[in-house]
Amino acid sequence: MSSILTLIVVIVSLFFARACLVTLGYYKEPVLSAFQRYGDEVGFSPLFETFAWGLVLAYLMFVVLVPSSFLILIGIFAFVFFVMIYARLRDSVMEHPGIFLRFPHWYREIVDHTSREERRKLSYMWLGLPLRTRLLYNADHAEFRKWVELVVLSVA
Repeated sequence: MSSILTLIVVIVSLFFARACLVTLGYYKEPVLSAFQRYGDEVGFSPLFETFAWGLVLAYLMFVVLVPSSFLILIGIFAFVFFVMIYARLRDSVMEHPGIFLRFPHWYREIVDHTSREERRKLSYMWLGLPLRTRLLYNADHAEFRKWVELVVLSVA
């Protein structure tokens, strides 16, 4: 049982680390993939995901330290509660851009300076980049900004 719990903690830790990297702007793939969808644009806010994975990780660590069936029951109710809150707040992300659309910073710049069609083209151009180039742009925000400007100029 403890090996399964350890595996779950490791997996949740990886998801939490991924969510932190997206929030800080060092992993751009999920954000740029969100631009590909047709229809109304949905605001991307990694703060929800980071907060949720952080809560799950803290809960699992607490359950590892203090095993109890009561804690598991509380965890299930808390999970259902936060899923309901997320479902209600997810649609209002675009209504409060000052709060939810702050992170990552490069996302705010792209949304402010490009149209919906340009963002879709950016997303598809990102998919065509080699893996090493994407890793470079993930790590270096200035180079990514230059690449965005070049793509926007070339598709205009």
